[in-house]
Amino acid sequence: AALRRVEPPQPLSRRAPSPTKPAAMDLGDDDRRSAGLPKVHSAMAGLDRNRVESGSMRDIKRGLLASERRVSFGDLRVPRVVRFDKTSVLADLPFVAQPGLTSRVATRTSLVSAAGEGSLSKTSSYLRLCDLAGVDDMARSLAPDEEQFVEEASGFTPMLRQTVAVALLSSFQYGFNNGNMNTQAGVQRRALGIAPGQGPDADTIWAFCVSIFCIGALAGCNVSGSLADSWGRRKFLLVSSAVYGLGALLEAGSAYAPADGCAATGGPCWLRVATLMLGRAVTGSACGGSTVVVPMYLGEVSPAHLRGMVGTAFQLTVVVAMLVAQVLGLPSALGTPALWPLVLGFVVLPAALQLALAGLLAESPRWLCLRGRVAEAQAALVQLRDVSPTDEALLEEMDVMLGAVDGMPQGDEGVGGSGGYKRRQAPLFGGRTRWPLTIAIVLMVVQQFSGINNAFNYSTVFLKANGMDDQTVQSIAILMNVGNVLITALSVYLMDRAGRRALLLTSMVCMALSTAALTVALTVALSNPGKVWTAALSVLSVVSFVSAFGIGLGPVPWLLPAEIMPAETRARASSLAASTNWLANFIVGQGFLLVARALGPFSFVPFAVCVLCGAAFAAKVLPETKGKSLEQIQAELQGLI
Repeated sequence: AALRRVEPPQPLSRRAPSPTKPAAMDLGDDDRRSAGLPKVHSAMAGLDRNRVESGSMRDIKRGLLASERRVSFGDLRVPRVVRFDKTSVLADLPFVAQPGLTSRVATRTSLVSAAGEGSLSKTSSYLRLCDLAGVDDMARSLAPDEEQFVEEASGFTPMLRQTVAVALLSSFQYGFNNGNMNTQAGVQRRALGIAPGQGPDADTIWAFCVSIFCIGALAGCNVSGSLADSWGRRKFLLVSSAVYGLGALLEAGSAYAPADGCAATGGPCWLRVATLMLGRAVTGSACGGSTVVVPMYLGEVSPAHLRGMVGTAFQLTVVVAMLVAQVLGLPSALGTPALWPLVLGFVVLPAALQLALAGLLAESPRWLCLRGRVAEAQAALVQLRDVSPTDEALLEEMDVMLGAVDGMPQGDEGVGGSGGYKRRQAPLFGGRTRWPLTIAIVLMVVQQFSGINNAFNYSTVFLKANGMDDQTVQSIAILMNVGNVLITALSVYLMDRAGRRALLLTSMVCMALSTAALTVALTVALSNPGKVWTAALSVLSVVSFVSAFGIGLGPVPWLLPAEIMPAETRARASSLAASTNWLANFIVGQGFLLVARALGPFSFVPFAVCVLCGAAFAAKVLPETKGKSLEQIQAELQGLI
């Protein structure tokens, strides 16, 4: 047959349906079986849902658009939804906001998608119209190239902006509590009766005050998923804010608990210490929940092409909050014997603000779909996308959400109501999940055993004990956090161009080199206190260490589970990887001061060895994920087994 150019059809919502094309395909049972399409009930006007069947969701949407029927999507309660749109390269992105996530499947000129390697970028709206209108493959091949992006979708609507802004207050609280135990540590320890220099017992108690936060976070991240599924994402965030506020009040209140005569005996003020530990554990539980639910919520309310950008906003908010906490703890700010409790209690302000702005938080449309509340999901999505209920892109997004829900293990309240079906869960350490999960767990452990949180939690105490003066210590505390903010913004740009694997390996090698430089500076400072250059080298090495972490070993281990895990086990595998991270964080935090007392200026050498071992592991087994579909990543991983 002669090839002919097919002109792109006009948007269906702006023209009358063609009299030569039926409103829906007429597939008989034999044709449907041969096409591999399950039976789906139709919600078309004038059709009996009990006796008329449609081949796929495409027919329902084509009929709705052609007739411009404004119908509630709640009518489309179907036992199974067929994913009709295989053309969008963003279709396999998980519902989570992580920096760099979108760039895995989108570049400026070309992309690799499930449709085949080296496919040219096509505007997804044109391809969807081809699908709806039944246009042949020749017309698809003539689709215009999209230079900037592969998905034509709405940007930040007013509702989406305010929803993301209010949700990011949870990120701020999480980041602030990650960095509020460092710069004021000296005066805080003296108030608790465990001042620096009182011996190993005092160091062990202080280390537990810091690291019990990780035990709370470990518990929080393990129960947060089920609680968010039960309560809803919105309610979970608001309850977490109340928990943040309670923990902050307990931490600040530790300064005002009875001293029990500890000043006279010179020992720990146990009631104050216990109150602080309780507050840290409570706050940690909220932080652990935030690491799981906030990226999930942001990913579920954001369109696919914005999930990477929103994930960057999440990470930037965290590191900015850590900078604010470190600045407030300086002696020139609130880090004084009278004001240090205000540093710990500061979190009450963003917690109260988020609760006051609760009305601006939209519920997650995907969670509403998961609960079978499809009409409410459509209404929430209409607000978030600022479009009409029959907008073609909105209907496609609903289709993708329902398709993601379809096939998930459902309980009594899942899709389908009390008659919901259940499927046996795929094993985590078997099949396609075993190798990706192993990689994720190892990188999470290496991330914490790099010693990064020791820099944020103990740098003040450690550097003073190893010959650094107060001015140098304060400069390091500020500059390493400023560098952390700047490098976090830069890391997304670098991930889009250099790739995850290259950045991860570069990051770990640079961290090891920075550790070597810090070791030299501290060794010389202790043996020759008059050397001026040691202070400058210490500042440079710590800032370089934190910056190197921020470009690779910081963001990549959190991004990889969303990119390499199979869809059927992604949620459980990611939760296990996050739990491993918090457990490793606790072990390192609890043991660092003892290691520092034993090794002195060489305290970071064991962590450098761990980082280099992690680099060797990643170089051996980790494939590059940028620009590849999930199918291609899975194929490469299976080839490593």
